[in-house]
Amino acid sequence: MSEYISVLQIYMRALGDADYGTIKSLFAEDGKVLSPFLGEMAAGPFFDRLAEASSRNVITPIDIFVSTTKKHHATAYFQYDWTVRDGTLITFKVMDLFTFDADSNKIKYLDLIYDTHSIRSTAGNKYEL
Repeated sequence: MSEYISVLQIYMRALGDADYGTIKSLFAEDGKVLSPFLGEMAAGPFFDRLAEASSRNVITPIDIFVSTTKKHHATAYFQYDWTVRDGTLITFKVMDLFTFDADSNKIKYLDLIYDTHSIRSTAGNKYEL
């Protein structure tokens, strides 16, 4: 399970560096992301959309949680200071829930959990081009 912690640390560092190639390499070939804004998508296209919508990311890790039930789950908890393409800064806390492939450390599913109310009311949908 400590391998999962390492993967989540790499993920948060790469997200902060806007290194979407590294992030996509952490996913299984059929990996998916569930986003409050975009719904469920294949991981590659999701992170391509995030790259297009973003101009800067600052990630402040808060904690990493690993499942105690021996399932292939771990959670990254962090603050995301997201500067979108138009220069708007959006700050929110995120719980990213990861499900890993049983036979590897590749991410099979990522469920992004955060409150979109304040984002939508002040900034609108920043994934729209």
